[in-house]
Amino acid sequence: APELSSPDRLQEMLRALEACRTGAERVRLIVRDLSSFSRVEQDATRPVDLPKLLESTISMIKNEVRHHARLVKEFDPCPLVEGNEARLIQIFLNLIQNAAQAITPGDVEGNSIRIVTGTTADGDARIEIVDTGAGIPEENLTRIFEAFFTTKPVGIGTGLGLAICTKLVTGMGGHLEVESQVGRGSTFRVVLPAAR
Repeated sequence: APELSSPDRLQEMLRALEACRTGAERVRLIVRDLSSFSRVEQDATRPVDLPKLLESTISMIKNEVRHHARLVKEFDPCPLVEGNEARLIQIFLNLIQNAAQAITPGDVEGNSIRIVTGTTADGDARIEIVDTGAGIPEENLTRIFEAFFTTKPVGIGTGLGLAICTKLVTGMGGHLEVESQVGRGSTFRVVLPAAR
């Protein structure tokens, strides 16, 4: 029988510990997402300046995005919205992360994720996350907002991100929509009512 301290045995134990750590982290993320999805209490809201909030969001995720694409900001004027900053950041982090994951790493200069703000004809705030990624097949467009639906590989997504985003956006009186073309990229558009 091999000794407990042999180098091969030690490597095997390290691999097993890493697999346990990875599995535990995945369970933690699933529980966090489920908690978010099932939360019913109202979070405190206040008028939020979206370009300022998006700057904060970008600074949180730019390291993850930098291997996939250039981040381009196009912040046209938009009204303040009545919302919860933490929830809004959660929405935009998820959408930007999804955009990055839709782009194969390696051609940063050839790909972009544009973050656009503006005002709709009705005076509401419009935020778009536009990527040059793989796009979404038409048959999946009607399902991507369903809880637990995912096209990501095992270990990458839980299928809760867009369902949570939809719930949060509609809870603030807005809506979330998508346009996509396979091979050309996707645009996720968040429309939120202007703060009174």
